[in-house]
Formats: sequence, C-alpha cells, structure tokens
Amino acid sequence: MQSPRDRNTTLVRTELLPGLIAHACPSTGGVWIDVVLYWDWFRTQPGFPKPSASFESPEPITIDDDNDTPMFSPRSGRLMRKCRVGSGLGFRVDFDPTSGFWLDKGEYESLRSHNLHDELHLICSPEYQLALVRMQTTNAEQSRFERALGTEPCERIRSFAAWFTELRDQPVAMAYLMACIEDERELDA
Repeated sequence: MQSPRDRNTTLVRTELLPGLIAHACPSTGGVWIDVVLYWDWFRTQPGFPKPSASFESPEPITIDDDNDTPMFSPRSGRLMRKCRVGSGLGFRVDFDPTSGFWLDKGEYESLRSHNLHDELHLICSPEYQLALVRMQTTNAEQSRFERALGTEPCERIRSFAAWFTELRDQPVAMAYLMACIEDERELDA
C-alpha cells in the first residue's frame, strides 16, 4: 500500500497500541489506520460501545495546517474527507468511510494525549463535524456582538437569556418584556 502523502513510499505495518494495527509512512511520519482494523481494536476497549466524555465538547479552533491538497485513500483510491478534530486541536483527519483514517506526523500522538485516539469514528461523523461548524458560527456571531456592544453588556444579555429560557410561561414574559421596553422608550422621549 502506497503512502497518500508520498506515492513513492510503501506504508509499513506497525502497532500503535496493543491490538491497534496501522501502517506508517517512513518518509512523512504519517499513519494509515484501516477502518476494519480500527473497529476490531475498538470493540476490545473498556467501556465499548460508549465514547469517552472528551467527545462531548467539540471546541472549534483555527486549522493550523495549510495542506488542502486532495488526499486519496491508499486502500480504495477514493478522495478522503478532511474532518476537523476540534477539542482545541488545530488539525484535520483525512477520512474515507469505506477504508480508513490518515493522520499526518504527530497527529495520532496528539489525539492520544487528549484521550481522543479511540474517538476517530465520532470525530469523522457528520454529526460531530456539523456541531463544530455550528459552534464556530455561534462563536463568530458572539464576537461580532461583543465588538458592537462590549463584553459586559453581552454577558448580561446572555445571563438574562439563560434565565428567561427557564421561565414557565415565556410568551407572557416576552409580552411583559416588550411592554417594559416600550414604557422605557416613552419615558426617554
């Protein structure tokens, strides 16, 4: 199997963890994890089938890598998707759902240090990727409001919104809020 980063290099079989067989690229340091071998290993992990808690907070971050060249699966030859990792890590995993995961040099070790190495299937899921995009959009929108209004007013509004969503009769509360705003406007006029 040829390296997707260096077509002149043959991948070498290695064991990333006991039972987790992968193929490393001697020239680039990247690793290929076959999806079938990953699932075989994953099923033997403590707590299977539940993912660890680290998956629950996909914090978006700016991607550090600038390598947007198309990557093709060394197994299937299909174009791989680039999946943001999130959780404070600024890289993407190249993924082909029919064949496996490609991680560039140091990325697998980074996943291990953040206890995400057993969540590749979750990170590469459409649901997780969508959550990252939504969170990134929300954070960008929040930054725009903070630039326009200031941090302290935005924090007060967020606090009010959190409190407001817990009210039993929100339509009545919204009507009262609008009436109060109209009263304040009339007093200012």
